[in-house]
Amino acid sequence: MGHTLINYHNDWKGPERRAVESVSSLVVERSSNGTKKQDVTANLLELLARARQVKTVEHLEVPLESVLNNCFTYFSVEEEEDLLQESLEIFYNVLLERRDLVPGTLEMLQALQQDGYKIGLVSDVAWGLPSYFPLRDMKHFGLDDYFDDLVFSTDVGLRKPNPRIFKIALYNLGAKAKESVFVGNNLQCDIKGALGVGMTAILKSSDFYTHDDSIVPSFKIDDWTEFEDILKKL
Repeated sequence: MGHTLINYHNDWKGPERRAVESVSSLVVERSSNGTKKQDVTANLLELLARARQVKTVEHLEVPLESVLNNCFTYFSVEEEEDLLQESLEIFYNVLLERRDLVPGTLEMLQALQQDGYKIGLVSDVAWGLPSYFPLRDMKHFGLDDYFDDLVFSTDVGLRKPNPRIFKIALYNLGAKAKESVFVGNNLQCDIKGALGVGMTAILKSSDFYTHDDSIVPSFKIDDWTEFEDILKKL
């Protein structure tokens, strides 16, 4: 979803730091044992770093809820349920600082739907936020009416390029890999994962891209009009 359908214009590290600082302030307010903000910040940043390692190496999702609850438990804060939801909202809100729909997205989805294609989404969720957060984004931009199935990393415990997350999507759609097309902006996660299960994999250009000569997409496109032309030829 991110940078293929919706652009989030941030560097991730900056927004993450701002979210961590805000959550740390809440923890200090709720703590009754003299907890220092710098200690909470350090703890939470370390927990997030460990979670990223699991996601990168094992391609498994680590829910942000579990990361936050580990932090809250460590500092013995009270009213954890209220604090948890408020903290999740803080992380989500930093994503909203600068975002917009990728040009041509709605027109592309409308055309696919009219032509009778089944449309699925496979998306890793930032920081392992619950899937109702990206669903808010989809509704905000009017994307939610076009998809026959949605697979979010936090719902299935997997992250791309784990082949199982692609196979779940194919199963849900009743689709065969060799007859399916996946479009993504990330060579290492999207393209490698889709090719690995036998799908046609199309690289959509974006500003968030890391080149890798070892991964060769089936096609490359700069905008959605090119995608429609490719589909007609397949």
